[in-house]
Amino acid sequence: MPSPPLALTPALPSELLTYVLAHQVYPTNLVICQSRDTFLASLLSIIPQPIQRQPPPPPDDNTNAFVPPITEEPEEALPPEPEPEPPQHPLLTPSLHQIASSRHVNVVFIPTVSHLRAYLTAFPPPKEKDENGGPPELRFDKPGKKVPLLIMYGLVDLHKNTSEWSAQGLGNTVAGLVEAGWRGEKKVVVIEERKVEDDGEEMDIEGEQPKRNPRWKVWEERVPMLNGSVKRAGFESEDSAWSGRTIEVGRIFARWFKFRKGDWDIE
Repeated sequence: MPSPPLALTPALPSELLTYVLAHQVYPTNLVICQSRDTFLASLLSIIPQPIQRQPPPPPDDNTNAFVPPITEEPEEALPPEPEPEPPQHPLLTPSLHQIASSRHVNVVFIPTVSHLRAYLTAFPPPKEKDENGGPPELRFDKPGKKVPLLIMYGLVDLHKNTSEWSAQGLGNTVAGLVEAGWRGEKKVVVIEERKVEDDGEEMDIEGEQPKRNPRWKVWEERVPMLNGSVKRAGFESEDSAWSGRTIEVGRIFARWFKFRKGDWDIE
């Protein structure tokens, strides 16, 4: 029986991939609730790219070219030594563990809520087999310490600005996710994308419901109870508010999930 689902603190795309490589056990499924191009653009904006130095131009093979006479000139000072290049991001170093692990992580890009629910309904997919006819045994830790994961990245953000942005819509998706994890015997992990501008002072949080923590503010967003709710102008404010009753997103997840800090937030 898989352990209870986890909702971790928001992570950058690079932190997400590092977490998957560190904790994956075959067969792990990574579901990214974005288009492939959007995710790669976010990833490239975070990971510094190595500078490609241009080689010097080849010598001119024209033997008839004019060669100026050699004149004696005073010795010039040696050019300054080039500055050392910054160390590469760990994801850019193709270690053996990274290569072996990434081959057996099933990555799926899902751009809409409808596609996500269809994927969860049909989950788990058929088991993959290696060349010898059986699943590869990739265990880099003691048996039983790790379990296969079903990681969902950006589930809450996928529902925003849609008709499913409500407790009803989120609840239906989360219930389908928990059922899919139970059916596929996987541990469900939900991680939202962290924006660089969202960084702020942190507070310790363990257990049930996160409150008043910049890292957890995604769970403090309020949504209407039912689909089809409309926004009304806020009283004496430029902000708009949902009509009728609202509820925090974290309370919808708290029925099934435990809230924890990710590896990237643990000092």
